[in-house]
Amino acid sequence: MSRSQRLTPAVLHALKYFDAAARQLSFTRAADELHVTQGAISQQIRGLEDQIGVKLFQRLAKGIALSYEGERLHKVVKQLLSDLEAEIQAIQPQSPNRHLIIRSSSSFCMMWLMPRLNRFSRMYPHVEIRLKGEMFGMPMAQMNAEAIDALIVYGRPGNDEAVEAVPLMSEFLLPVASPAYIERHGQITELADFVDHTLLHDDSPWEGAPPYAEWVEWVRGVTDDRRGKAEKLGKRGNLYNLAQLATNAALLGQGVSIARTSLILDELETSQLMPVYPAYVQSASTYSLLLNPGTRGRESIETFKEWLREECRESERRRNVILQKIARQSP
Repeated sequence: MSRSQRLTPAVLHALKYFDAAARQLSFTRAADELHVTQGAISQQIRGLEDQIGVKLFQRLAKGIALSYEGERLHKVVKQLLSDLEAEIQAIQPQSPNRHLIIRSSSSFCMMWLMPRLNRFSRMYPHVEIRLKGEMFGMPMAQMNAEAIDALIVYGRPGNDEAVEAVPLMSEFLLPVASPAYIERHGQITELADFVDHTLLHDDSPWEGAPPYAEWVEWVRGVTDDRRGKAEKLGKRGNLYNLAQLATNAALLGQGVSIARTSLILDELETSQLMPVYPAYVQSASTYSLLLNPGTRGRESIETFKEWLREECRESERRRNVILQKIARQSP
């Protein structure tokens, strides 16, 4: 059999699936990496095994392992793919289009964006991200001076016509605490009971926000506030200049934090943080991507924008599942 007969397009295509499965030692994780179904991974591996006439994996009771032949093949495939990627990168023209300078609030960077950037890098390895965690937005002149391609901001929608604002996500506020804190202090069943708890505040959730803004917004959302409950319940407690610090304080059992649910999806799903009162409020603030008009339309910008919007849609889907469960517990 000639080399061209062995290296058919089907075999070459299947090698990408084989490499992912061999590195992950899991068809499920390989499917997640390549954004395909587990069935597609299994089908490609079976087809490759049929083409070359050997079993590449051993099916075990708890997962899979490479066979002797699979280990030999993967050693070569891994090196070839690495060499191929390096060579493609080396021959590409070095242009500013290959990197993006993104600026975002520090808490959003660390709590939401950073855990997801690996996926972007795997999907678009030719685009380099230069990420700056800052407190707030910036004037257009400063954006141009610092060559910032895009800002991710949280706050009330603006009206700067010079900037293209791409809506990303809505946000919901929810009071949360650690399981240990709830075990010590009990679940809160009445709004008045909040006065017996230490409240944890991000004192600047968006540019120009007053220190207790999110707690006051939440209380006003769950009560008619005719007797000033928002002022009485919300304007006290510990202040932090980052949402991440307030969240960490809650994780450490130091009090009750008013959380932006999009930033703590993992903690809610794993019960590291739990609602102390089963009521959430949609915030008037939202997340937006602000694009520098000078770099708008660049391929790398458009790629990042569409990826970010898809990640936000998935984040909203996960969040909505959590909120539906909380709604069923509401008094």
